[in-house]
Amino acid sequence: MRTSGLPIALVLFAVTVSAQSPPDGERFVLDADTGITLPEGFDAELLYTVPKDQGSWVALCFDPRGRLIVSDQDDKSVFRVTLLPPDDPAGAVRVEPLPGFPQVPVKWGRRMVSGALGFLHTSDTLWMSTMRGFYRVRDTDGDDAYDEFTLVKQLHPGWEHSAHSIVHAPDGKSMLLVSGNHSALPEGVRSLQRPVWGEDSLLAPLPDPQGHAVGIGPPGGWVCRIAPDGSDWTMIASGLRNAVDLAVNREGEVFTYDSDMEFDIGSPWYRPTRVLHVTSAAEFGWRTGSAKWPDFYADSNGAVCDIGPGSPTAISFGYDARFPARYRERLFVCDWTFGTIYTLELREAGSSYTATARPFLSGEPLNIAAMRFGPDGHMYFVVGGRNTGSKLYRVRHAGGGDDAAPATLTKNQALRDLRHRLEALHGRDDGGAAAIDAAWPQLGHADRDIRYAARIAVEWQDVALWRERAFAESDARAAIHAMIALCRCGDPTLGLRVRQKLLTVPFGELSRDDRLAMLRAWSLCLIRLDAPTPEQGAAIAAQLEPHFPSGDRVLDGELCRVLAALDAPSVVRKTLDLMKVTTVQALDYDERMLQRHEYGKAILQTMANTPNTQNILYAYALRRVPHGWTLDDRKEYFAWLKDALEKSGGKSFSGYVRAIRDDAIAHLPPEDAATVAWLLGEVVTVDLGALPQAKGPPGGWTTSSAQALFGDAQRGELRERDFANGKQMFSAGRCVVCHRIAGNGGYAGPDLGSVGKRFSIADMLTAICEPSATISEQFVASVVTMKDGETLVGRLIYRNADELAVACNPFDLSQLEKRPAAAVASIENSPVSMMPPGTIALMNADELKDLIAYLVSGGDEDHAVFRKPKR
Repeated sequence: MRTSGLPIALVLFAVTVSAQSPPDGERFVLDADTGITLPEGFDAELLYTVPKDQGSWVALCFDPRGRLIVSDQDDKSVFRVTLLPPDDPAGAVRVEPLPGFPQVPVKWGRRMVSGALGFLHTSDTLWMSTMRGFYRVRDTDGDDAYDEFTLVKQLHPGWEHSAHSIVHAPDGKSMLLVSGNHSALPEGVRSLQRPVWGEDSLLAPLPDPQGHAVGIGPPGGWVCRIAPDGSDWTMIASGLRNAVDLAVNREGEVFTYDSDMEFDIGSPWYRPTRVLHVTSAAEFGWRTGSAKWPDFYADSNGAVCDIGPGSPTAISFGYDARFPARYRERLFVCDWTFGTIYTLELREAGSSYTATARPFLSGEPLNIAAMRFGPDGHMYFVVGGRNTGSKLYRVRHAGGGDDAAPATLTKNQALRDLRHRLEALHGRDDGGAAAIDAAWPQLGHADRDIRYAARIAVEWQDVALWRERAFAESDARAAIHAMIALCRCGDPTLGLRVRQKLLTVPFGELSRDDRLAMLRAWSLCLIRLDAPTPEQGAAIAAQLEPHFPSGDRVLDGELCRVLAALDAPSVVRKTLDLMKVTTVQALDYDERMLQRHEYGKAILQTMANTPNTQNILYAYALRRVPHGWTLDDRKEYFAWLKDALEKSGGKSFSGYVRAIRDDAIAHLPPEDAATVAWLLGEVVTVDLGALPQAKGPPGGWTTSSAQALFGDAQRGELRERDFANGKQMFSAGRCVVCHRIAGNGGYAGPDLGSVGKRFSIADMLTAICEPSATISEQFVASVVTMKDGETLVGRLIYRNADELAVACNPFDLSQLEKRPAAAVASIENSPVSMMPPGTIALMNADELKDLIAYLVSGGDEDHAVFRKPKR
């Protein structure tokens, strides 16, 4: 179900695989052979460990003969995996390279990435997506070798946020392709949405302080429907962040699993990973920085189920699995970061769905990159990506399937049929009056997705045919959604008439959902249409101020947003009073459950020091309000921000709070700025000179010598290390300046709290000794070349029409080099990591072992790598 009014609060990882706390009384067991935890009765098998010369696999599909087609992420190309009989002396599988596949590399740090990110095999064609293209691959002479490789459509590279998986569309003939937000919509693609995309943020948005996705605008991540021959492309949904896969249920409805922005944890615009129902012309509201749309915006679509932090990869329904019936009816979704597969049991909710997520299996490390059910009814998945060690697994149920009849979700089919009739009008401007007559009555429908589908259908028709009907509409709900349509598609000069119409709507008599929709209509009116006069602005404020505060956190957040934009007389005082009584709102987590996972412990530590997310939204809204302040109000406001800077959250959290404060300072009257100057100090940065030093003698470590120190040892054989010394080496190597473990450290680089769960010791040593070998797109540096020849290398923090700012010092991202935008000649990704090499060079062998043990443990002193073995 599209949730219509959930609080914009810190939503954290709320479901964790646990042998001691199974869902619904189900017993979970540890598979001794693989280290995977899964329900009793299931068996996990390691079929193949991928050698380095075959790369790190991230994509798979089955061909018509039941063989797997897989691909390395980088440049090792494509392989075919034949599943062998159980007693075959050759082993479980036979792996053979497939020559001839196109290699059009994209430079990514020191890597050259050209592998496939998605496959779909039809009867005679293998379809393939890479960063640079969508390909048709065929065997034209029947010799079981692909020999024809045709580029069907050029794609824009988006690194890890590129085009990904390909699946069959509901009609069984067309295809669907999903892409992340860094890959722009390809040329020559029509849209089921009116192409009137905008950031649509009422308050001036803040760019991500870490520089992530700076300058990327809507439509963001997208889903395209592709004709069976690959010729015709239609964008059917947008506003995704980085969904990787799609799945279609029995009723022909499409689903995806979209990623969160983990940097945002602690901020009011954090959106957890979530499963989405991809309806026609859907808009899921991803925008860069603080401009992300909350789930309840009336011009967007909500989530079926929030999962929590993670990195979504594969999803698939279990309909054809040889699993017990209760599993076959579920949607399986995979997470790369936490090595977990969840199952979702869908329930009808209006014309859409809601769901409950349950853990199915987990492991550590188990960075699941791709998964499909095979023709034999078993689950197959690969782990890999970012040059990590790759493996192929199979999951079977000991008892096989059963003969239970398939379940169908058809109770609400009439509502879905109504939505489908409206969706048939999307993408067409030739429906005229008949299309408007068919859609208009549904603008006031009780179902959110039907209202949405009706509005999209109306928006496609000539505004002149429905403008006066919108202004004459007497039903309050229908009038609100008609005004949203006019704000999006009408002439900006309609602002006065839209304002007059909305002022006739009795805000106090509306339901909660309709109030939220009306506040969104006011926002779009103020964003997109001509500006109101001071008198008109005062009239809008007079309509809304009596209802603020309402006692509802979500309503109060939106009322504050609109009233702040209007500079309403009472908004400052009322909001500051709210900030005194608003309490931290967090989910009620099972502490014992979170303590079983290293990252869970870090979440508990963050939650214990997390500021009130609702108050951050209020502070964000007030930062540019010019009037209504007293000196005491200013002091109170900046004192709260000063305290907030000492709290914990995602990597961008403190940067966002600092940006709110800096923006508020920039809009202070000079006389107030002098008075509150004592509140405007910076957050204390790490004193590099105070960090401890390694004792040595220096090892001068290279990747090969460091790996040789550990030999073939796995983390299970790393024992009796010194926790205190490992923690000290984390500081001696300056790791603590940029990275966090157990809630301590800097924010310039990735959080390392769960690195021991995701990477082998060999992978960790490679990343330390060769930091430029693999650079996450979230931390890539930029090379900014000015027209006068000057070059700036560092994190691009923001870029707008006037200027850009680059943080060249990785140890302090607040030190910004600012330059006029007009003076920039080019901006390119740097192949060199901001992480310096040689961080472990001065350490001796024991110091390096203690450091690696500290990383493996995630900062847990009670971890097995530090415990003495029992005698």
